[in-house]
Amino acid sequence: MIASDITSRARILLNDIDATRWIDSELFKWVNDAQKLVAMMRPDASVATFVMTLIAGTRQTIPSGGFRLLDIVRNVTTVTGSTPANQVVTVPGRSVRIVDREVLDTQDPFWHTATGSAEIKHFIYDNRSPTLFYVYPPATTSAKLEVVYSVAPTDVAAAGDTLSISDIYQDVILNYVMYRAYSKDAEYAS
Repeated sequence: MIASDITSRARILLNDIDATRWIDSELFKWVNDAQKLVAMMRPDASVATFVMTLIAGTRQTIPSGGFRLLDIVRNVTTVTGSTPANQVVTVPGRSVRIVDREVLDTQDPFWHTATGSAEIKHFIYDNRSPTLFYVYPPATTSAKLEVVYSVAPTDVAAAGDTLSISDIYQDVILNYVMYRAYSKDAEYAS
């Protein structure tokens, strides 16, 4: 879905086919706002999967640009291939399971100070800190995980720009654009 899919439909409903009342840049801003709201309400609408190199210790943060951890799939290792281009190949490893912090705290109150490992067994996540998670055993700097997280959608600025979220949200975005347009045009808007 491209930006003009939304703006052309909005122009039909607004009786503004010639763009005399609402300029494109204004409609694009509302499309961008709508994408962000959809991603906020449905974090799975704008997802990235990334191989993340951990920092030493238990406390980790998702990559910048991400706003909510969704899942950690597995450990991975990277090796340089034997091809002429020496491509880096990702090799899947042990799966990583979510565990309640309370379980680890009960089993081993000193789990944060355990010996570091490049292979992670568990992760701990709390919705109250959406960009933060903990790993067990504590990570070494050679630990790598395949992480799935929600990212902010990319803004559109031109009619041919592709929206970052799925076509299934087309009506939601259109309705939001219409709401903003009618809000501006209302008698009481000032």
